[in-house]
Formats: sequence, C-alpha cells, structure tokens
Amino acid sequence: MKRGLLYTFLVLLGAMRVAAQSLPAIQLTDDAPYQRIATQTGWYVDTSARLTLSDVANPSFQGRFRPARHEMGAYGLTDAAVWVQGSIRYTGTDKVYLLIEFANIDSITLYYYDKEVLKTVQSGSLTPLAAKPINIPGFLFEIPVAAAEPQTFWLRIRTGNALIVPLTLATSGGLPQSMAGMYIIALLYAGVVLALFFYNLSLYGWIRDPSYLYYLGYLFFLAVFIFLYCCGFHVYLGQTLSTFINQYAGIGSVSVGYIFMIRFAISFLKGEQYAPRLTKALRILGWLLWIPLICCALGWRHALIRQQELVSLAVPVAFIWMAITAYRRHYKPAIYFIIAWALLLSSIVLFAITNMGFLPYGGWTFDILPIGSAMEVILLSLALGYGYSSMKNEQKALLEKTVNERTKELQDALGQLKESNQAKDKLLNIIAHDIRSPLNNLSGYLELAEKKVVAAGQIQQFIQVLRRNISHISRSMNNLLNWSLTQKNHIETNIAKVPLSPMTRQILDTYRFSAEHKGVHLKKNMPEELFVQADSHQLELILRNLLDNAIKFTPEGGVVTIGCRPRAEQVVIYVADTGAGMLQEEANKLLQKNSFHSAGTIVPEKGTGLGLQLCREFVASNGGVLQVRSNPGEGTEFFFSLPGSVEI
Repeated sequence: MKRGLLYTFLVLLGAMRVAAQSLPAIQLTDDAPYQRIATQTGWYVDTSARLTLSDVANPSFQGRFRPARHEMGAYGLTDAAVWVQGSIRYTGTDKVYLLIEFANIDSITLYYYDKEVLKTVQSGSLTPLAAKPINIPGFLFEIPVAAAEPQTFWLRIRTGNALIVPLTLATSGGLPQSMAGMYIIALLYAGVVLALFFYNLSLYGWIRDPSYLYYLGYLFFLAVFIFLYCCGFHVYLGQTLSTFINQYAGIGSVSVGYIFMIRFAISFLKGEQYAPRLTKALRILGWLLWIPLICCALGWRHALIRQQELVSLAVPVAFIWMAITAYRRHYKPAIYFIIAWALLLSSIVLFAITNMGFLPYGGWTFDILPIGSAMEVILLSLALGYGYSSMKNEQKALLEKTVNERTKELQDALGQLKESNQAKDKLLNIIAHDIRSPLNNLSGYLELAEKKVVAAGQIQQFIQVLRRNISHISRSMNNLLNWSLTQKNHIETNIAKVPLSPMTRQILDTYRFSAEHKGVHLKKNMPEELFVQADSHQLELILRNLLDNAIKFTPEGGVVTIGCRPRAEQVVIYVADTGAGMLQEEANKLLQKNSFHSAGTIVPEKGTGLGLQLCREFVASNGGVLQVRSNPGEGTEFFFSLPGSVEI
C-alpha cells in the first residue's frame, strides 16, 4: 500500500516537472530587476472551483491553459477559481519575489518546488495581516529559484470581489522600485483629496452653505472607496478595519457617497427650480441606494457589486443631464459639473470595458479611477467657488437695484456690500494664483507617474516635491481663511499682557527645521523680561508670517533675526534677513492696502503677499503700524511698535 502511494506521488511529481519544461521561462536579470509577467503566464478558469494541483499540473491538462493577452489578468466578477501557471529563470544571487498588486483577493494559494519538495503558501485578504511577510496593499511571495533550471509555480485564486490579478516578478533589489509604482498615484490622489477636504471645510465654516457639507460627505466616502478599497490601503488600519472594508464598507461606500452627491447635485444645481422632475427621480434613486447597503450588510457582495456597476453608470448620466438643463437656463456654474461628471463617467466606462477585455489591461488601468476621481473633485470644488461667485453677483445686482430707491442709510449698506464683493474678488484671485498652481503641479506629476518616467532614484525627491506642494496649499488656505475673516470683521482683538520672549522662542523652534534644511541660521535678540500689550493669537500669526517670509527670501548661508528695540513705554519688534533686499519704493508697495505684491521677481521664491496683508491688518488692530526697511544687497527688515516694557 505504501509503495503504491509512493509510486503515485513519483508519477505525479514527474508529470509536474514535464509540465514545467513545456512552459517558456520568464527571464529575470540584474539589469532588469522587476517586470510585469502576466503576458508570460498561462491561465485557466475553473468554473467548478474543485480542481486540485494534481489536476491542472497533469501534462494532458496543459492544453487548457490559455496565454494571457494583457499586462494584468482581469477575470470579472466570478465564483470560479482562476489558476495561473508560470516558469521563472534567474541566474543572479538575489532573492526572487512574486508580487500581486491588488489587495482585495479573498484566497490565494501558491505552489512551487523547493529542492524537489512541493511547497504550498496560503494568503489572501482573509488571511491575518500578521501572517504576511510585509504588510503592503497586495500580496508578496518569495520563490526560491535555482540557476540550473527554470522554477515553475502555480497560483489558485478566488474572491468575492471583482477578480484582478496584476503579477510582478522582482528581485529584492527591484522590489522597492516596483512597489513605488503602486503607491505614487494613490499618494498623489490622497494629497489632492486631503487638500480639497480641508479647504472646503474652512469655506463651509465661513459661508455656512449646506452644499459644502454634502460635497464633503461625498469626498470622504469617495476617498474610502478609491484610496482604501481600490488602492488597498485598508491593510494599514489593522485586522478588524481591514477585513470590514474589504468585505463590506469598501464597495458599500459607493452607495453612501452617491447619497451625499444626490443631495449636493440637487442643492448646488438648484434642481427644484431648473429640473423638478429629474429632482424627484434622483430623490427616489437616493432611497433605492439603501438596497445595496442592505446587500452589503448581509454580505451579498456579488449582488452589491452588480448594483453598484449599474448605479455608477446611471447616476453620472442623471447628474450630467441635470447640469445641462441648468446650464441651458443660464446657470453658468453648471458647466463645471458637466465637465467633472463627464470625466468621471469616461473613466468609469473605460475601466469597465477594460475589465471586460475589450481594451488591453495594463498598469495604467489602476490609475484610471484615481485620476478621473481627482479631476472630478477638483472641478466640483471650482464649481462651488464659481457658484458662490455667481450668487454674490446676483445679490449685488439685486441690492444695487433696490439701493437706488432707498435712503442714505441703505446707500451706506450698499457701500458695505461692495467692500464685501471686493473681498470676494480678491479671494478668488488668490485661489486662482496660490492654489491652482500647486494643483497644476500635482496634475503634472500624475502624468509623469502615469507614463512611468520617474526613475527609482528620483522617488524620494518626487515625494518631497509633492509634500512641498501640499504644504504650500495648506499654508495658503490658513492665511486665506484668516484674511477673509478680517474682511468680514469676524475676528475680535483682545488686548492683554503678553510675555514676548517665550512666544518668540516657540515660534523659532517651529521653523528651525525648515530653516536648517535650507541652510538659514535663526537668531533671537530680545531680553527675557520683555512684555507687550497685544492680542497673543494675532501677535503670534504676525511673527510667524514675517519669519516664514524672511526664511523664504533668504539664500543659503543667510541669517534671519527676530528681535526688539525697547523705547519709552514702547517696544519696536522686528524681523530682519540678509537676503537680496530691494529698492525702498518696491518694499513700500508690499504694505499698501489691498495690494498683493511679492518679491518673487528678486529671488526664485514666489508668493501672493497675502501673509503681509494679514500682518499689516493685525498690527493695525493692535495699535501699531507695520513698516519695512530695505536696500538691494543689504537684506530687508519688517518692524512695528507696540505698547510694552522690560520688567525687572
């Protein structure tokens, strides 16, 4: 009996080795340490999901394996088990890894031989994260490869999600480069969404328009679907959340996102006014979207995904139809809505027909939805800004018509409205200059990443550039919100006794890293016992902006000094740098009211001058006057005086 089992095993082993010899080996070299290998493998769909390795490795079965046509395997929504077979040849000394760059596969079984011994490795999204050798959005397997002969491997894959199998073969040296290609688009998308989320949240705090809340809800759940579910970053949230997103919340977030978007579309496009019938239909659809959520709660993933596919095609068409109707009735902000949803619908359709096999499925396919989604949310954010502008213009026209028939008191109210409108125009100009430019930079880097022209050695530099753009957007939004609040008189000045030296020390500590990174030395020149009469929050913002500008316009090796010159019952506070300086006439222009000049023509750094406007207005609120002293080649000094003294 034992001899019979041994004989059967040896026959099976010989059959597998014969099968291995019939496959063209995938060549991996030290010069090309990683490559996508889907088109160099064969695959078979086991509709019964009952075949074993001994079945598919039998030589008589080999004719059923079909060569893959595309760079990634896309098998749609199926209950079948998919078998993938390949053979590797590598003559180097490095380790060889098989990387599956998709995180939402329930079950993966890898078979290979190690010194004539059959090895079986289990993995998948239902496998505990602690069992994975490296916790990444995907699955990583080490395959020992002998230099003497090719190494054959088999994969058995099954999932309740749409089955996508992107295969990459890499050495340990090529693995970081391969993984960088997985992350770069997702991180760019996360940066765009994060910037837009906090930007529109700050605008909602100012405007209090419910459309912004609906947009923020949609943005949040869209990010859950794209970033956490599609890109697989749920694996970093721990076992419980990762399983929940993979099995339920990931695909279910589409329905919740569309529920918010329906409310947003009706509110922003004035659906009750311009498209009442379509508004009723969308509200009914919003209630029907609870059905996919019920399927999600019951774990019916196939039914849920099928419903979401239909919804993702029907809802954008309805939104575009409503936007076209509103635009035809001269509601101009609807044009952004039309373009945004046309782009997203195009990306959804392109992704769908690619997954159905009508177009070649490559690495770029993973980037379709993040890129289309990023462009959509940017355009919708612009639509909100344009809608707010149109609303203010309509209000202005109505009030101007009314003011001609009223008394002097109403004429004064009209003057206040004009000032508010001027503040709005400045707000939009700053948005166009200081936020659109870094967003354009992000779009450009998206294109570079999509074309895969970023070398491995440039990844860190690439990420640093992205971080600076996102940091620039965040800093601009903070200044923008503070300045806009001063224009609306929403900031109160509370004068109190403020110890200046501890505040200055804390601010210098905050900027010390960025200054040292640029090669700029920071100095503090003031006594410890110095007190001034000022609003502490406004004074801190003044010093932060002046110090930030000084560091920005000071070249490497320069010095930035923050100090004071005590006088009788007054303290002159200054921030001086050893930068390029400028003519005094040019320096004076920086502090003119409602003027947004910058020194960008003198040094490579650029800005809108919004921070200086904030400083000028807050200094005035505290009873001082912001002044500047500068000469070409001698640096620049900003200074102002406040009530205060040195107490011993």
